[in-house]
Amino acid sequence: MHVLITTPFHPAYVTAERIKKAKNLELLLTAGIGSDLPAAAAVGLTMAEVTGSNTVSVAEDELLRILILLRNFLPGYQQVVQGEWNVAGISHRAYDLEGKTVGTVGAGRIGRLLLQRLKPFNCNLLYHDRLQIDPELEKEIGAKFEEDLDAMLPKCDVIVINTPLTEKTRGMFNKERIAKMK
Repeated sequence: MHVLITTPFHPAYVTAERIKKAKNLELLLTAGIGSDLPAAAAVGLTMAEVTGSNTVSVAEDELLRILILLRNFLPGYQQVVQGEWNVAGISHRAYDLEGKTVGTVGAGRIGRLLLQRLKPFNCNLLYHDRLQIDPELEKEIGAKFEEDLDAMLPKCDVIVINTPLTEKTRGMFNKERIAKMK
């Protein structure tokens, strides 16, 4: 195979190990981000990422996961599949999104779209990023910039990580940071 067109995660992430095994590959196109670009460059493989191709899908998926976790959906679903329905057993751990504080670490394309989609839920929206969003857009979304990540974490009921995995972000969430969360 000389050309591969894929997504970064299906059927598998494009890692350095996989790139090394693809001896005849000359061109790799991936719909998204997250592939090992330095590994491709090291073996002379031409690689292109279609950045932004799935930002809406990812932001919507994040919103879905927030709702699934807050509403305690999975145990309720399991009960229904098993022919049971113990509402009290599920509802004591189910919460509304309204009024919760949601923080995103990273407010690039995906993080901003997530914040926009969360606005109708009347949550308190916080974000941490190396760059502050344009003040007009920040006001429109209703999000507040938090320069200090460690100060933001204890304020949030929900935290979504929207940063690419790089050498700089690897290990960003360690035991100490996780201990600061609610």
